[in-house]
This record gives sequence, structure tokens and C-alpha cells, in this order.
Amino acid sequence: MEIVEWQKLEPRAPDFLMLAQDYNEKALYSNGWKITDIFPTNSVGIVTARDNLCVHFDEVSLMKTVRDFAALDPEAARQKYKLGADVRDWKVVWAQSDLSRQPISKRFVQSLVYRPFDSRLTYYTGHSRGIHCYPRDDVMRHMIRENVGIITTRITKDDWSASVTDTLAAHKSGSRYDISYIFPLYLYPPVPGQRHTKSNPSGDFSGEPRIENITPAFRKLLDEKYELHFSSEEVFGYIYAVLYAPTYRTKYAGFLRIDFPRVPFPESAKDFETLSGLGWTLMQAHLLRELPRRGLAACHGKGGHLVEAVHYSPAEKAITINKTKIFKPVPQAVWDFRVGGYQVLDKYLKSRKGRALSLDEINHVSAIADSLAFTIEQMARIDEAYRAAFPDRG
Repeated sequence: MEIVEWQKLEPRAPDFLMLAQDYNEKALYSNGWKITDIFPTNSVGIVTARDNLCVHFDEVSLMKTVRDFAALDPEAARQKYKLGADVRDWKVVWAQSDLSRQPISKRFVQSLVYRPFDSRLTYYTGHSRGIHCYPRDDVMRHMIRENVGIITTRITKDDWSASVTDTLAAHKSGSRYDISYIFPLYLYPPVPGQRHTKSNPSGDFSGEPRIENITPAFRKLLDEKYELHFSSEEVFGYIYAVLYAPTYRTKYAGFLRIDFPRVPFPESAKDFETLSGLGWTLMQAHLLRELPRRGLAACHGKGGHLVEAVHYSPAEKAITINKTKIFKPVPQAVWDFRVGGYQVLDKYLKSRKGRALSLDEINHVSAIADSLAFTIEQMARIDEAYRAAFPDRG
């Protein structure tokens, strides 16, 4: 007869979770600052609800679709683009009316982070809802300017993760199963014609071209704690480093799955500076702005670049997309690397099945591989600095 070893659970406020938890660890974790209390203006990513209408690989296809959709009879548009029935928050006639409020123009074509390391194009005016179900203007209007933002989740079924954007971002941009939230670093005043949103109340900017999206309470604590005024970018870099520290991710995995991340801060300003620099460098690599190039995932073989089937060979360290085209070398760890449950390279290529890769996409595959290889190394450096900053949290 098999004996079951029962474990007594002690659900506690405020969550009352029916899970075994180390409440001493939870208390330590809870001393950190929740990311929503650091960056007050935030929201879920753009919800298109109709990707075949809203999200495209190239500008020609997007502009053709937008112009065609705007000109068609509502029912004809519904049938042609397989839009389904109208819902409470989105109707074909509303979208067409929004598009008619200003001339259709390429200046409204914006980059959209659709999946990790996978940007597409969408038509976003910032003046009206347009073709999107939920454009999330309170946050997204700041992301069409010079900006960066952290992408993370509140609740996740998969391994928790974080990523970064410097453009618009979709609501599944950072997680396979769960809603992605965007936390911009800067806020901008509305431009002429842009609708007023709750994130930019009158007088907030005091004539400044932009302000940091950091709460006064957090800024005060940081300035007093270190007796220094770290720049907005240094704060962002520090937080991004912590979110990529393997020790942090492993130790607090259970807590990260059930709420927004909380960020600890070291006693030493030097430790803060070290982690900040490592995090800012990692963020730049993730945005593919600055990263060491290693020549990974170079494209080889004759013939076309049509993605027919994606396979990885560990022995050859190569990805095949059809009978003649391969990307190599791709180390196993780079191929396996995941962000928010997405296996990055596999997802990027399989999302293009049936399409011929453009030259930009071919080069992008190589850049992704180089960035992921750097990420693996940088995470080790971050972890060393994190454990030095928090010796009691190893």
C-alpha cells in the first residue's frame, strides 16, 4: 500500500493561495518595489483582434489593405477580410469612420512588436481607435516617439520572462499564453490633433519635451538611498538587469507567476551602477541596436528562400527551411532559447511558413541568433553581479 505524505498548506492574505509557499522568502521578495509602483503609466499591449486586417509583414500590403478596407461597403469589407460579427468594442463601420477622419497616409505606418524579436507593421494614427480593437493610446502614443519600454506579465502559465520594446507592442508580444503589459520609460505631451488621454493631465510637463515615467515616491527613495540622482536610463538598465538575473528568476519563480515583478535594490550604489550598465547593454542587444556580431545563423544554399518546413539539426547546428536553404551555425542553446514561452528562432521562422524570406528577414535571423548568444553570456555576468549585490538571496 502506497503512503501519501501530506503537506499542510497555510493560505494567507491577501492571495490565500492553495500552494506551498516559503513565507520568509515571500516577505523578503515583497520588500522589493512592484514595477507598477515604479512606472505608473502602463497598460496591456495593443489588442488588434483581427490580425489579418491590422498586422502585415510589409508596408505595401498594409497600405493596400487599409485603403481597400476604408473604401469597401461594410459588409463587403467584413467578408473580404473575414472579420466576423461586430462586437461591443469594435465595429466595421466605426473603424471605417475612424480612418476617414484624416487622409490615409504612410506616416501612420508604425512598427509593432508582435512576438519576441519579431516586429511587423500596423496602421496607428494616435488620433482615433482606427482598425484596432484596443489601441491602448494612454501608453502607445508615447511609444511612437523616442522611447523604450519593458514588456512583462502580471500572471503567467509559462516560465516567467521579460523583454523590451522601442515601438508599439501587441498584447501577446512577450508571452505565448498570457497578456503582455508595457511600461514606457518616458511620457510625451500630446501633439496637435492627438486626443487627450488620462496619462497626460494638464500641467504635468511644465514646458518639458518629455518627462520620466517614474513615480515621485520611488524617485525620492532612490535619490535618498544612494545620495545620487541616477538618470532615467540608469534606472531602466538596473531594473532590466534584475529581471534577467537567473538567481532572481529561479528563487522567485512562484511569485513572478502570480503578480507583476517586484524589484529589490542593493545597499551599495556601486552594485546599482554595475547592474545598471549590464542591463542597459543587454537591452541594446535585445533591440538589435548594439551587439557583438558573431556570424551565427548565416544563410547558406542555392535556390529560393521559401519557408516550407523548419527543422533543427543538433549535429550540424543548423536550421533548414526547405530542401536547399539552411542557417548555420546555430548552437543548441541559441536554438532552445525562449522568451515568455516562445522558442524565439523557431517561432520567428515558422510564423513565415509559406512565405519567401526577404533579405532583411534573412539578416534578421542572424541578428537574433547573435543577440541570443550574447544574452546567454550576459545573463551569467548579470547573475554574478546580482549575487554580489544580494549575498543573502543566493
